[in-house]
Amino acid sequence: MVEVLRTGAAEPTWRLCGELDMASVRDLRAAFEPVLLGREVVRSMVLDLSGLTFIDSSGVRALVDLAGAPGCVHLVLSHPDRSVEKVLHLIGLEAHPRIDIES
Repeated sequence: MVEVLRTGAAEPTWRLCGELDMASVRDLRAAFEPVLLGREVVRSMVLDLSGLTFIDSSGVRALVDLAGAPGCVHLVLSHPDRSVEKVLHLIGLEAHPRIDIES
């Protein structure tokens, strides 16, 4: 299960908590449906991953889809847990032109 919480008013930040895997990826997609469909545009979308304890390939795919969505200009993945950060780097996500990973 993944929980998506919006924080920060000046610069919108969303905090992901729990596990982002095949079973929970639809929760993430539902939370960001307006962005994924281009109905809402966010210039710099910050996802605080400090509460995310696990991510699998379907979770990574959901993040890549979000970064490529019509409503997302730039995606920042901030404060990933060590194990999550390792997965993101193993896959080479830092090379994505619209994604930044900030420890």
